[in-house]
Amino acid sequence: MTPSVSEIFAVIRQYADAYSAIQSIQETSPMIPGGDQKTGSVGEFYSFLFLSHKFPDAKLEFGNHSQKAWDIKVSFPSNRMERVQVKTVSAFSKTRIISPIHHGWTQLHVLFLNRKLQPTGFWVIDDSDFVTAGKVRSGCRCRDPEKPGTGSPAIPFGPNRIDELNAAINSHRKK
Repeated sequence: MTPSVSEIFAVIRQYADAYSAIQSIQETSPMIPGGDQKTGSVGEFYSFLFLSHKFPDAKLEFGNHSQKAWDIKVSFPSNRMERVQVKTVSAFSKTRIISPIHHGWTQLHVLFLNRKLQPTGFWVIDDSDFVTAGKVRSGCRCRDPEKPGTGSPAIPFGPNRIDELNAAINSHRKK
């Protein structure tokens, strides 16, 4: 059944309200970065929760919009540093194409979010050799968590670490 014009307007208002609520949180919380690409910001929020759970003594900092090589910098008390690039794809994407992967990270997080923007796929990639210095890797596909073996073979996905991510998320929900 085709939606009426008034139904379309109602859904647009709901979307605007949700978008506005996320924007407000982005402006007031250090756990979710700003930006127009809300799906990407949601993915970075989940990565932030994972990293802060895994490294409770580290300082986490989001990159700015001009920082292409990493999204979250993890600074350890020992002065060691990790730079994490986060790529998020949702079930709304028919192609599962990941936005361009830039060189310069020490860890890549690839998240797959279901239609409720809850993570069902989470891959942590430490091997950056598939991205050449000075170049960008584009056109890669995210794995489908329900179909192991999918996704671009150039990316060394490894196992789906969704259980680890969910444990981190749940530890933060209890706070």
